[in-house]
Amino acid sequence: MKKYKHKKSKCLNSKYKKFPLPNCIVKIFYNVLHIVQLSIILVLHLLLNLKDAYTAAHCTRVMRLAVSFAEYNNYAVTQIKILKYSALLHDIGKLLIPKKILAKNKKLTHEEYAIIKKHSYYGYIITKYIVGKNIEAEVIKHHHERVDGKGYPDGLKGNKINDLSKLLSICDAFDAMTSTRSYRKELSFEDALIELQANAENQFDKNILNKFIYFVNSKSNSCITKKIKPE
Repeated sequence: MKKYKHKKSKCLNSKYKKFPLPNCIVKIFYNVLHIVQLSIILVLHLLLNLKDAYTAAHCTRVMRLAVSFAEYNNYAVTQIKILKYSALLHDIGKLLIPKKILAKNKKLTHEEYAIIKKHSYYGYIITKYIVGKNIEAEVIKHHHERVDGKGYPDGLKGNKINDLSKLLSICDAFDAMTSTRSYRKELSFEDALIELQANAENQFDKNILNKFIYFVNSKSNSCITKKIKPE
């Protein structure tokens, strides 16, 4: 009986090898898969907008900033595509964070901050298992890691952190600092760059940050009164 099963399995394998799927069918399948994934991403972003409009708008701005930076620095098309969806979904894990914490306009308690910190892992789970994008999920999971190893959720350090996560971290922080919140005014581009540069040794990748500063200086023109020099 075992021999029969083995022979039958071989027979089936050889049968399908003789009739491979045409390239056009494979292409259609991947196109449909892409459309389904894109639809899920848009629905998730819409749900995030309904829960917390600020966070959804922040994700959109970070996506545009990150993609613009990547194009300016001649990143590969595949890298830009990964970065695009990673940035748009980088805070999608906040769908699972209580709204009263997201909307709080005062300093968070230690318990509330511990809950907020879970959003990057939640985003990883959502992106990997609901959207079906594994690489993007890893980028999202580690966008709050720090080069000194004091970030979260995994405490990764230096080269252990994906370069796209490092870039996303910079874009995320820059947009947060230059956006108005109910509890604070936005920083100017100049002041935000100074703040980023002050954390180049412990929080951000110095090489990527220097490129980011060049990028902002070249794009902003009159928006920055005094151009910050990369170190």
